[in-house]
Amino acid sequence: MKEKSEAEVLEAVCCNIRAEGTVSTIHVNALITKFGQRVSKALEALSESRVKKYVFQPSGRIVWIVVGKERDYLVMPASDYCSCDDFYYQFDHGHLCYHIIAQKLAEATGRFDLFEDDDGFFNILIREWKQPEEHAPPKKKRKTADEDSESSDGTV
Repeated sequence: MKEKSEAEVLEAVCCNIRAEGTVSTIHVNALITKFGQRVSKALEALSESRVKKYVFQPSGRIVWIVVGKERDYLVMPASDYCSCDDFYYQFDHGHLCYHIIAQKLAEATGRFDLFEDDDGFFNILIREWKQPEEHAPPKKKRKTADEDSESSDGTV
C-alpha cells in the first residue's frame, strides 16, 4: 500500500477539522507523525495570528500571507506554493513547508486575520511580497573565525 503524501495527509486532517469544528489531540498527533517539527511552527504561527488573508475588491482576488521569522511569505494554497526557501529546496520531494501547513490549518479553523482592500492596493502589496529583499532589514555580516580572533586579542 502506497504511503500518503504530505499534501494528502494535510488535506485529510483539515477536512476532519472542518467537519468536527475543532483541532483535537488526534489531529495534532497525526500531523506530528507526518510533519514533525514543522507542525509546532505552524501551530505557533496560528496562535500568534501570523496567518493573513487579503481579499481585494471588486475583483475578489485572494492572497494568503504567513508572517515568518524574517519576512512575509506568499502562500498559494491551491498549488501548495510558498515563496520561502524551504519550498524551493524541498518541494520536489513532496515536502510542505510550515507556512503552507499554517495556511491550510488557518483556513480549516477560520483562525486568520482578514484584510479587505481595494484592487488598487493589489499591485503595490504583491510587489512588496514578491520582492522582500528590498524591504527587509539588512542582515548582519557574520565574522569569520580569523576576524573573531583578531578582534579579541588585537593580533593578526
